[in-house]
Amino acid sequence: EETETRKKVFSQKKSSEVRLGHISEKLAPFLEDFTFNPEDATFLGQPIDYIVFEEEIITFVEIKMGKSQLSTKQRHIRDLIKGKHVAWKEIRIK
Repeated sequence: EETETRKKVFSQKKSSEVRLGHISEKLAPFLEDFTFNPEDATFLGQPIDYIVFEEEIITFVEIKMGKSQLSTKQRHIRDLIKGKHVAWKEIRIK
């Protein structure tokens, strides 16, 4: 019974942390640590939180709280960007 109680408390704590993280992601452009102009930032949410379109550079931004880590998919995206494996595709609809 004690093990079940601990599991339940841990699950509730984790769920609260995830909710707080989602709220923080949306508020980030208005916080001091967000060094970009909020008007230049476009929120995606998944798998990367923001893309910031500035005059000279486009920046992918992931918001993390505390000790949270990048997911496997986010690490892969980061590595693709750092390796300059980024492309442009224009699609015209007739």
